[in-house]
Amino acid sequence: MDRALVRSYVVLTAALAIVVTSCSDEPGTPTAASTHTTTSASTGSVAPEDNALADIQPCDLLSAEEAKSLGLDSRGEPDDIAGTASCDWPQSGNGGLIVGIRPTRGINDLNYDTEKSSEVTIGKYDAVKVEEPNNGKSLCQVLIAVSDSSSVQVTGSVKATSTDTAAACERATKAAELIADKLP
Repeated sequence: MDRALVRSYVVLTAALAIVVTSCSDEPGTPTAASTHTTTSASTGSVAPEDNALADIQPCDLLSAEEAKSLGLDSRGEPDDIAGTASCDWPQSGNGGLIVGIRPTRGINDLNYDTEKSSEVTIGKYDAVKVEEPNNGKSLCQVLIAVSDSSSVQVTGSVKATSTDTAAACERATKAAELIADKLP
């Protein structure tokens, strides 16, 4: 498959996943396209002051060395996905990573309805790991609850033709752990 086509598919799929987790107006309320039960993480995280993420740039959350440790040899590219400040680390032929910062939306404000979500701890933060968002077997998300009203979303992906969700989750989780150390 053409490199540009694969990259476009991965970015589009990750963007769709970000949009879907952004669509609900009410916390935990399924959207019309969703039929699964919502799993909500408690937000016992250290609660920084409001808007603590407002001045953080997503591309500053991973150094070139850290990105390389995740199998990514590209530089992070700033992006805006559905109004979310994001950074994309594409890896030709092997997916990539997208990090989105939501300074005014906590994970309980997001619609991550799926039967494949689980509560996890990332650094000092409560988080939710979502496997195969939107049935994307090559994707995995980690939603970090920075506070009740702010969050960071890390979307790991592997080849668009892959069904190795575990590899995507490994990339997303390792990236989330590196990122958590830099959050307030």
